[in-house]
Amino acid sequence: MGEAAHRRLVPGDEVDIPLIRGDGALHVVELKRAASLAGPLVKKYRGSWVPTAQVHNAVGQAVNYLVGLDENRHRLREELGIETRRAGAMVLVGHPSVQPSVPEESINEALRTLNSHVHRVEVLTYKELVDNAERSPGNTPQE
Repeated sequence: MGEAAHRRLVPGDEVDIPLIRGDGALHVVELKRAASLAGPLVKKYRGSWVPTAQVHNAVGQAVNYLVGLDENRHRLREELGIETRRAGAMVLVGHPSVQPSVPEESINEALRTLNSHVHRVEVLTYKELVDNAERSPGNTPQE
């Protein structure tokens, strides 16, 4: 994927990292500081771990970016050659170490559950992103 030329694709929005996927569609990455969210990533609710309001706010921000891209789809394609019809977003939020009292797997599971219910937006912790990259097929340990 190559980085898109502009971070301000839509008036009033500035995305953190605009990428062009291999299929030509835009993919937006929204970065939240790994260790400085003003609170936890998850909380207990009725016996289960659920993402906190801060995580939902970050997802809402990404969704608003996608709405703006959808509304400006024709202009972006004509002026910049960027396809936004199939645009998606990734939100990187925090690190499990900011909430040491909660098992990392519980945090990941709460975010995976959220991801399964939100279309076009994926939420990951920075650690999960790195772990996924290390497990990727092209990243085998050197002998």
